[in-house]
Amino acid sequence: MRVGHLVPTPGGEYCDFCTSGPVFKLYECSNFVFNNMPIFRKDSGVWAACARCAELVDAENWTDLTKRAVRKFAKRHGPIPRYEAVRLREQLQQVHELFREHRTKPSIN
Repeated sequence: MRVGHLVPTPGGEYCDFCTSGPVFKLYECSNFVFNNMPIFRKDSGVWAACARCAELVDAENWTDLTKRAVRKFAKRHGPIPRYEAVRLREQLQQVHELFREHRTKPSIN
């Protein structure tokens, strides 16, 4: 599978869900592990969201958030074979579920 942005990048100026900009809202989150790696360097961090992704997070519309992230990934990285798109969607669903479980405060504006 192609390597791409699936989780927050420290110092990023773009949405950690879909990689769009500008950042509209930040969500505090305790650290968690994905693919055997901690997401943040410390015990917690912030997860950035563009306006559209923040709207989806605040509405707890995780299905549409994942669809948006997959679409944006494909747009940025070119056509994705179906079998890779299925795996990407599964990975993003896992990351979004972990984010939801570890979010500590509603948001930071």
